[in-house]
This record gives sequence, C-alpha cells and structure tokens, in this order.
Amino acid sequence: MIRKSLSVLFFGLITQQSVLFAQQESLLGKIWTETQKNYSGIRAAESAIESSEYNEETVKSKALPQVKLQYQNTYGTLEGSSGGFFPQSGFFNVSGNRNSGSSLSSNNFGSAIAEYEIYNFGRQRSEERSANEFTQKLRTDKESYLLRLKKLLSQRYLDYVFNGAKLRWAERNSTRLEEIHSSSKALSRAGLKPEADSVLTYSSYVQALAMQDNWFGKQQAATEKLKEFYIDNFKVEDYQVSHFLDPEINSFNSEKVNPSHPFLKSIHQESEYYQTKAETERRSSLPSLKILGGYAYRGSGSDPYGNVSGKFTDGFSNSANNALVGLGLTWNISSLHTNRQKANMLSKEAERLGYLENQYQLSMQTEIKALESRIVEQQKQLKKESASVKGASDAYEMYVARYKSGLITLTELLQIRQILENAEKSQIDAAKEFWEQVIAKAELTGDFDYLFTQL
Repeated sequence: MIRKSLSVLFFGLITQQSVLFAQQESLLGKIWTETQKNYSGIRAAESAIESSEYNEETVKSKALPQVKLQYQNTYGTLEGSSGGFFPQSGFFNVSGNRNSGSSLSSNNFGSAIAEYEIYNFGRQRSEERSANEFTQKLRTDKESYLLRLKKLLSQRYLDYVFNGAKLRWAERNSTRLEEIHSSSKALSRAGLKPEADSVLTYSSYVQALAMQDNWFGKQQAATEKLKEFYIDNFKVEDYQVSHFLDPEINSFNSEKVNPSHPFLKSIHQESEYYQTKAETERRSSLPSLKILGGYAYRGSGSDPYGNVSGKFTDGFSNSANNALVGLGLTWNISSLHTNRQKANMLSKEAERLGYLENQYQLSMQTEIKALESRIVEQQKQLKKESASVKGASDAYEMYVARYKSGLITLTELLQIRQILENAEKSQIDAAKEFWEQVIAKAELTGDFDYLFTQL
C-alpha cells in the first residue's frame, strides 16, 4: 500500500513537472504560430508565389488557339474605282465605282480569325518549365525567409529572456546590499561597527538600484521588440526560463548539411531556372509553324452594278461571305545570333550559381562543425558555472552570518558578495553565448525544434 502511494505521488510530481515543461515548450512555439498567422512579410511571400502561379497559367494559355473577333460599321464616301483604305484596325471602306445614287454609303464588316501554333520545336514546353521552376524557387525562397524569420524571432526572444535574467540578477544584488546595509546600520548603532560601514553599504546599495533600473529599461526594450511578432501583453516572470541557465544536454547529431536546405535549394533552383531560360532562348531562334483559319462577312450599300444607297439599313445588303484556311511558317533569321548569345549568357549564369552552391555547402558544413564544437564545450562550461554559483552562494550565506557575529569585516563580506555577483553574471553571459550558437546552428541545419522546446 505504501509503495502504491509513493508511486502515485511520484507520478503526480512527474505529471506536474511535465505540465510546467509543456508550458515552457509552447511559449516560443506559440509566438511563432502567431507570427505565421499575422506577419505581413509572410503574406508578401505568399502573394509572390500566387502571382507566379498566375504567370504559369498565362504561359500555358499561349499554347491554346488564338481567336480574334471584330465587327465594324462605317459610313463614308465612295470615290474612285479603288475606293478608300484606312490601314487602322477597326475601320473599313468599300472599294468600287459609283455609277449612280448617293455619294455616301453604309458598310458592315465582321470576321473571326483563329491561329494555332502547331509546332515550335519545344519552345512552349521550355517556357512552361521555366515558369514552373520560377514558382518553385519562390516557394523555396519563402522557406528561406521563414528560416531567417525564425532566427530573428529566436534572437529577440533570447534578448528578452537574457535581459529578464539580468534584471533578476540586479534585483538579487540590490536585495543583498539592502540586507547588508540594514545589518551594518544596526551594528553601527550598537557601537559594534563604525558608522563608515553604514555609509559605504548605502552607497553600494544605491549603485545596485541604478544597475537594476538600467536592466529594467533593457528588458522593457526587448519586450517591445518582441511585440513585433507577438502583440499580447506578457511579463517575464510569467514564464519559466530555467532551461536558459541550465539547458538539457543535447546530442546534436546533425553535423552534416542537409542538401535540401532552403538556402542551398534556392541557389540550385535558380541555376536550373537560368538553364531552362537558356534553352528557351536557343529554341526561340527556330521557326514557328502555325495553322490559320478565318471567316469574314461584308455588307455594303453599293451593289455590283455601281448603284449606291445612302440608307443605313442598306449597308447590310449585298453581302459577301468568305472563308480561309492556311498554313504559315515564321522564322526570324536575324535573331539567330542574338538568341544564341543570350543563351550563352544565361548558361554561364547557371554555371556560376552551381559553383556558388558548392561553395556555400562547404562553408555551411565547416560552420556547423565549428558551432558543434563550441556548443559541446559551452555545455560543459554551463555545468561548471552552475556549480560555481552554488558554491559562491553557500559561502556568501556563511559569511553574512559571520559578519553579523562580528567575526569578519565589511570589506571581506563585500568581497565575497562581489565574487557571488560575478559568478552569477558569468553564468548568465555564458548561457546567452550558448544559445546564440544554438540559434546560429539551427539556421544552418534548418531545425529549430530544440530551440522551440528548450529556450
């Protein structure tokens, strides 16, 4: 029965700790979730992708038959056997000789023309691939942007937690000096310590309060910067940040660069895009084969005998209907050299990006290994820093008791307090440096899970 009760109690403690840890896990993740919903930069990246998708559909539509319709109604003069001609789209005048009747006539004309490019040596497919690759690159660019945004958010959250830790450190220092000042003041009144001790401790206490104000201002500034991503009000004391000073040991097995990392993937896709554009330029210099078809209706106020009517309704008389089907070959020979040079230029750009991809991959691999080495050693440093703070804190408590008993001087107590203050400061600074390396590595590996669950 006792064993069962202990098991229930132990399970309850574990469950409570798990709930607290889940709250800590969700904080940075919650901020990121809100950022994904509301941040304008992400919406801008999504709009760019949608715009490129529309462009894809536009490029595909070029493969469809092109149909043109027109209709015009004109009312004009009829002079000379050749009539009048206006080389402007939408205007038409009937040719013919006027034997008798009105000098003005009404005319109507309507036509439908269809044009279909039946063969262009793969140029259309190449343009479609190019448009699709550009869309894919924009999607990868969005992933890269999200990675940079995660890094920025993590850095600001780290500043928020760091400044909060420094604020609590300053508060502890001022509290210790206040206690020392109260003790020295009481001892000096009792005649056991000189009055100078009280004056000295008061000066140190005021200085600690000034330091506290400084860190409070920095913490407030960090909070405001974080509100760019998370607008809800929150206080640093509302969240547990124990993992900031004492992070869990992480194996950090990911020491290799992910080939599908958005940074590398974006460069690769851009190289593929330029290569496809080069192929498109080469194919643009080849001929284009089209099939043409048309139908035309014409009505005129002039009959075949040269009699002209000026009535508007007669413009629909004397109709003529014609159909046309043909095959056309178009080849811009003068573009052969120009397109070839453009293709060579684009191919070289694709080659340049390929070299850059290899260079960046090597640089990222080197940086990841360097960061991994620092992170492993910094974890060891943080364990030692934690032990140092505990030892200095225990020693300080003992020396406070000895000072109150008159066994040591104020100078000795202040020296011990300074050692404790420096130990705590060193621990906080080391923790920030550790997390900065973790953030840098997360950007290079593309994995922010450890940060979002531990920091």
